[in-house]
Amino acid sequence: MGLACRTSAEELELRKGLPVPRSSPRGQPERLRIFMLVQHTGIRGPLPKLTSHLVSALRSLGCTVETHPWGRQREAESFLEKVAQRFRDLLSVRRALSGKEFDVAVVQTAHDWRTLTRDIAAAFLLRRHRRPIILQVHGSQASRLAVPGNRTFKFATAALLALVDAIMVLSTEEQRQFEAFRDRPPVFTVKNPYVRLHPAGSSSAADGEVSESARLLFVGRLIEEKGILDLIDALPLVLQHAECQLDVVGEGELEHRLIDRIRHHGIEDHVKRAGYLSGSDLTRVYQKAAIFVLPTSWAEGFPTVLAEAMDAGLAIVTTPIRGAVDHLVEGENALFVGPGDVSGLAASITTLLGDADLRARMGAANKERVQIFAPDLVAAEYLQILQSVVAAHAPSA
Repeated sequence: MGLACRTSAEELELRKGLPVPRSSPRGQPERLRIFMLVQHTGIRGPLPKLTSHLVSALRSLGCTVETHPWGRQREAESFLEKVAQRFRDLLSVRRALSGKEFDVAVVQTAHDWRTLTRDIAAAFLLRRHRRPIILQVHGSQASRLAVPGNRTFKFATAALLALVDAIMVLSTEEQRQFEAFRDRPPVFTVKNPYVRLHPAGSSSAADGEVSESARLLFVGRLIEEKGILDLIDALPLVLQHAECQLDVVGEGELEHRLIDRIRHHGIEDHVKRAGYLSGSDLTRVYQKAAIFVLPTSWAEGFPTVLAEAMDAGLAIVTTPIRGAVDHLVEGENALFVGPGDVSGLAASITTLLGDADLRARMGAANKERVQIFAPDLVAAEYLQILQSVVAAHAPSA
């Protein structure tokens, strides 16, 4: 026999020059004390729930995890409120760190102008404890680092990267862009955990006959980057070939433009706006749908709504960017359409509406594939990365 196979996490760590995590005598990774800066729980969106799942899974692995909230506390903060709150954030982090003993600090954040200055200040505070600091980036503007210009943004990013020991991102695209920008610190790709709402064996619209008026579903913020206007522009082209209804779940700055665009196309009878939904109300719209459509160009890793659609057993039409390319296979899990390609979007939707077998195969494949986001699996991979960074930071014997 040849050499024993290594896990993908071990291979990744060795490629980056980091040691593989040490194990206890029973073969389990050493336990960690983790200090984690997280989003406030009252903020809308998936991140608070995802963090809760991750923290619970890490604790089940024996880690001690202490979380401290920071960032915006409500949906619509004024500029002055943001400035004051960021200052209060830093004071609260400083108080929370007083007398604390931890092995590694994780800062959950984004990568944009709103967060860079705050994150640099937080890294300075954490640096005083002489423990490794890891940025966990939920959505980044790493593409701005790979093109000419953006000098001030690049300077601020470089200043932040100089203060941390590793970065975790949600797609290999972001990983490549950060690595091309700076050799250090090491960049790792991780997944967000997902707790299934539709356990194996439960029914969904994709498991049986599609209703007479086939249902398309869009879930997301109503912003231009999410592609909602492209979807509305594509719908009249779809309706030339097949009857369907589009359910739009979400709210945002494009709401009035969305209404105007629907009226412009004369498709009011084919679009239902549900507003923001959560919990069982959101689960029900997934269960009623046949096809999930997300023509996004937004700088995010792997949208949680894609995992929700996979869980519901839906066929998917989306764009081949970031985490979608990492986790979805063209023709097996999704049909890919370029951002802004309205005619291609209409063609892909029409193809799925006319092919019940393809929808069923995609739905079954997605129900199987979504299991890779199980919290226990995600937390084990996550812990291996943290352990490697801690081991690399430890002084030589």
